[in-house]
Amino acid sequence: MTVSDLLQQIRKNLEKEKLEIAKSMVEGRISDFNSYHRNVGISEGLMQASDIILATIKNINEEDV
Repeated sequence: MTVSDLLQQIRKNLEKEKLEIAKSMVEGRISDFNSYHRNVGISEGLMQASDIILATIKNINEEDV
């Protein structure tokens, strides 16, 4: 497994977690506004992490060329 493959797997796992948060919000499993606000923040952090990983993968692939 290459570094790019590993980063891609981490990115997929982050996306799965973000989808789980969204699913729980849609299904009404958020008990109060503070929980909602916390989950929105977590989701935003997961998106930022995913974007950073994607940029890192692109940099690695550009260096390999």
